[in-house]
Amino acid sequence: MKRDSNDGNTTNPCTPYDPPMPNFYEKASRVSEESVIWRHHNSDENGPHSAIGGRNTEPGEFPHMGALGWRAIAGTWIFKCGSTLISENYLLTAAHCSQTSSGDTTVADTRPEIVRLGDKNIVDVFYNGQKPLDVKIKRIVNHPNFKPPKKYFDIAIVELARSVIFTKYIQPACLWSDFDTTRLGAQATLTGWGVIETAGRKTSPELQAAVVDIIDSGLCDRLLRPSCNRHWCGLESHQICAGKLAGGVDACQGDSGGPLQN
Repeated sequence: MKRDSNDGNTTNPCTPYDPPMPNFYEKASRVSEESVIWRHHNSDENGPHSAIGGRNTEPGEFPHMGALGWRAIAGTWIFKCGSTLISENYLLTAAHCSQTSSGDTTVADTRPEIVRLGDKNIVDVFYNGQKPLDVKIKRIVNHPNFKPPKKYFDIAIVELARSVIFTKYIQPACLWSDFDTTRLGAQATLTGWGVIETAGRKTSPELQAAVVDIIDSGLCDRLLRPSCNRHWCGLESHQICAGKLAGGVDACQGDSGGPLQN
């Protein structure tokens, strides 16, 4: 990634980062093997390091992931949606994540208050010694064409109350900018902290990743035709279809707002 010389943040997450070539002729002190091992053992890199049919992710594997947090009645945080960091101040999420139903008795306010970044375990806030970053939400702007409960234009921008500093575990995503989605490839990966067992509605505190197939829009429309209703009846040009025709792998409740990436 291209680094900003002032604060280490990326100016363009899609631009490859070319570090400067070191001067191999410059005199420098040697470091013993024992010292290297000690430094590695005590370094941030060696420290703290939900999707149905998914796997636990590795630390820093998806550094653009954010979890939207609602304040619970008990004063703790409840994370109901995912999000994608796209810059120092903004994230993408689903528009329906901007507010829960008025009948939700688990939260003190229907609107999320924070975004949690740099975390892969949202239950253990000191997971392996690493503390995540909680940033207050300034506002959420839904797509102007989003008309719930319809399932179109379900996207929103989250504006943070302050800028975040990028680290190894907090980085913006490189956004797909081509309207032609046929070049996405055959598969993509979805990530989230959602339900991992459809029967028991069990959720995952660990960030999950699952590989799904990109399905042809025409085929998808034919397969989903029985599900056509007044809220959704076929894909539009701004939508793509992904999943597993054989079943067993999918996004579920709690994964809303998270990214599909390749």
